[in-house]
Order: sequence, then structure tokens, then C-alpha cells
Amino acid sequence: MMILKEGLKKITNLNNNTVLKVTCIDNEVITGYFRGYTSAVDNEQEIAQLDILAKDNNYLGLLENEIVSIVVVK
Repeated sequence: MMILKEGLKKITNLNNNTVLKVTCIDNEVITGYFRGYTSAVDNEQEIAQLDILAKDNNYLGLLENEIVSIVVVK
């Protein structure tokens, strides 16, 4: 598991054109466009969330405790 906020801070020029490859704890790999970050304080589940627009046009909200790593693809 990673600290989402710290991982995202390391990405230079993070914006809606940034393509991310996210590896989840169940080894699922999701690739898509960054769409947002919600802090734990502002999220109903009280867990930080990363929003991704996946390549198949599905909008996904990945919780911090589901994410192992994030890599910038483009």
C-alpha cells in the first residue's frame, strides 16, 4: 500500500492529460487518465481516492488502500 498524496506529489505536471498505470493490491493493473484526487478528510469512506478515466472510458475511483504503485505512462 502507498501513501497516495505523497505518490501524486512526485509526479511532475500532473493533469488530465497524464496517463497513469496503477497496480492494485490484487495485482490488477489499470491504465487511464488522471481525473482527480480526494483527500481522506473530504471522502465519505475517510480514505483518500484517486480518480481515473480508464482506456475503456470507465470512470474509476481507486481507494488509497487498494493501490500498490503508480507509474506515469505518458
